[in-house]
Amino acid sequence: MHPQPDRLRARSLRQSPLRLRLTAPAFAALLACTVCAAWHGTAHAADADAPTLNDSARRSYDIPAGPLGRNLSSFALASGIALSFEPALTDGKSGPAVSGQMSMREAATRLLAGSGLEIVGRADGSFTLRRATAGAQAPQALPAVTITAQAEAGTLTEGSGSYTTRATGAATRMPLSLRETPQSVSVITRQQIEDQNLLTLNDVLRQTPGIVADRLDERVSFSSRGFALNTMIDGVPTLSFNSVAGETSMASMQVYDRIEVVRGAAGLLNGSGSPGGSVNLVRKRPTADFSGHVGAGVGSWNRYSMEADLSSRLNEAGTVRGRVVASHSDGGSFTDSKKQSEDVFYGIVEADLSRDTLLSAGVEYQRTAIKGANFGQSPLFYANGTPTSLPRSFSSSSPWSTWNMDTQRYFVNLDHHFENDWRLKVDAALITNDRDRYSADIWLYPGNINAATNMGTVQVSNNPATSVTRALDVYATGPFSLFGRSHTAVLGANYNRYAYDYGNYSRLLNTVDRQAVNIVNLGAVAQPDFRYPINQFSGVTEEKAVYGALRFKPTDALSIIIGSRLSWYDNDLVSRTWQSGANGRAVASSSGHESAVFTPYGGIVYDLDDTWSAYTSYTNIFQPNTVRNASNQIIDPKRGTNLEFGVKGEHMGGKLNTSFAVFEVEEDNATELDTGAGALPDGTTPYRAVNGARTRGFETTISGELARGWQLMAGYTYSAKFTSKNVLMNTNYPQRMFRLATSYRLPGALSKLTVGGSLSYQSGISYVETYSNQTAYQGGLTLVGLMARYEVSPQLSLSLNVENLTDKYYYTGLGGYNGYTYGNPRNTWLKANYKF
Repeated sequence: MHPQPDRLRARSLRQSPLRLRLTAPAFAALLACTVCAAWHGTAHAADADAPTLNDSARRSYDIPAGPLGRNLSSFALASGIALSFEPALTDGKSGPAVSGQMSMREAATRLLAGSGLEIVGRADGSFTLRRATAGAQAPQALPAVTITAQAEAGTLTEGSGSYTTRATGAATRMPLSLRETPQSVSVITRQQIEDQNLLTLNDVLRQTPGIVADRLDERVSFSSRGFALNTMIDGVPTLSFNSVAGETSMASMQVYDRIEVVRGAAGLLNGSGSPGGSVNLVRKRPTADFSGHVGAGVGSWNRYSMEADLSSRLNEAGTVRGRVVASHSDGGSFTDSKKQSEDVFYGIVEADLSRDTLLSAGVEYQRTAIKGANFGQSPLFYANGTPTSLPRSFSSSSPWSTWNMDTQRYFVNLDHHFENDWRLKVDAALITNDRDRYSADIWLYPGNINAATNMGTVQVSNNPATSVTRALDVYATGPFSLFGRSHTAVLGANYNRYAYDYGNYSRLLNTVDRQAVNIVNLGAVAQPDFRYPINQFSGVTEEKAVYGALRFKPTDALSIIIGSRLSWYDNDLVSRTWQSGANGRAVASSSGHESAVFTPYGGIVYDLDDTWSAYTSYTNIFQPNTVRNASNQIIDPKRGTNLEFGVKGEHMGGKLNTSFAVFEVEEDNATELDTGAGALPDGTTPYRAVNGARTRGFETTISGELARGWQLMAGYTYSAKFTSKNVLMNTNYPQRMFRLATSYRLPGALSKLTVGGSLSYQSGISYVETYSNQTAYQGGLTLVGLMARYEVSPQLSLSLNVENLTDKYYYTGLGGYNGYTYGNPRNTWLKANYKF
């Protein structure tokens, strides 16, 4: 008998939408205390350290050649300093490009070479620009390097050492700081990815404030405020992560510089616009100078990994640069008979066609192969209503079950900067997904497992899938003058086409293969020859849109963002079902079309002082549903409104960001599981539409440097969705969550050692099992992780990461297929990394 989560007692689900348990204020108080401690520590640090550019820490700079004033602003953002200067000092002057890993002093020297200017510290801890004094050593001219590379909508986080970023365009296409963005945004930086050993997108989003990661089997769905998230790559919306042939959660983090998460409706940039928000995966970029690393690791369950990441200029002038990333991992799992391997390759080349025009092209490839893969979940109850008591290692699929996925992404980007500081960007991508999947899986409908004998039913099938996604995005952004003040505009259009095909094959003619079996001996089910087609589904989804936004600055303290989007949506599906004879089949089709759907967006940000801003944002919701009701028909699109109010703080020149927000979402055609209905023909659970649903909540976050060497990302969220009759929806999603990840580099003689960890709390969840009408319940859950890294030399480091330190039994998925999925037991990774 293995210990079980507290999940199996029936209980009433009547709850007040605003009632918080003691865990909520406890964690809010903890977060407040952390902020106070940060203020106390940083205040003393500021007094002790005079402002200087002589910081030996190497940062990532990606500043194109252009007007010196603009480039100095980019330098300040990337360096994390407050820099002020008289515009007259830089009028008519241009600065060379600065790109690569270097110290602040080196970057400033390159940037100001030949300008006759220098950067000096001020008593208040900020910096200013002045003409170089006669007694001062003027910056030395360095060999000209013409490099136009620019990170997408903000600074690269690689090499910054930070758990926050200075700018992001994930919500508006405009490169705004987190404080200037009138929505809730969290950025998981490259430093946090490496510190916390976040290997996949699933790992990242499980540490992101406000995000629920609900595992079905090998698939994981992500949501915020009760809604699914849209996905972008380098700021470009894509439908490729919706593919039945791929899996979002398995995307390797080897390829990406950072992950930007917008919580709340993101309809301005993201297709039809999810009320939950969006996830933007920002790729790594080439560097001007040779750099890179190689690494290897070993982990629990005989896992191992190897990786290499190399970047360099490809010609002497540095106008062509390239980067290559490759990795391989393999090993077992805590689940019986399950093994998984992963191969990743990423290559990108950038070429400066001129000092203002950058052309980039590249490819991503990832192959994930899983033996003993799961489709569906483990049973919660026997046929007589008694709870199951299966070991944590129990697998609901046969040992020969296979789930292999291949993803290839090809992309081309053209980025041009005009003399008037306007920018034109064109992005095109082609994504292909292929899936091989065949298995014997426990069939949890209609809950027929015998408690005395463990006899149940498995469904044996072959379920291959393919998809092709094409995406194009074009936009222009830049400043304009009105009434004597400078404002910003963005105008763009994008197109997505997603074509997919999947089907089921059986060893039996025109019949689904379901067999009686003892569920604790699934190895007794033989792998058959899948000779006969059962059904096939082919579909095409197209999204086209034009969008625009204006950011007005009527005063220095006030900014107003007004935007809108017109969307066209088409979804066509053809299904074929084989009924009589090998060639007999029934064909059915369905479609959904929406034209010129208008989605307004509005945001106001007011600077209360130099540190704090108050904001509000509003947008309409239009989002086509993809789930089906009990009649196997797609539910009508979601429609509604999203309103958010908040306060944001930017501290120490952007090194630390804080926020607090309250939000409300109203919607019709919200969806929830229809637990009283049977399974659909494809084995999934149907949904039902709910009108008048309302989601309310609040959240608070903090990210960045609390004190020298101490990085933190943390957030507390309360969110609950209720019907118009005040009945709680989505009971298998937690209402309260707290996420924390931190690292601290010890000072002085112990500075080679960095320690830290993570903490994740969520409130209780529940699910009413379809056939037994019994309630499965898991109480509040806290998971703890630890990390440590030791720098043997400036190049070589060793790191140790421990997940689920207290070895909690817990659900990482509940009710998705009328069952449950366990989360990882305690496990470790030991890695070595060598930097060039």
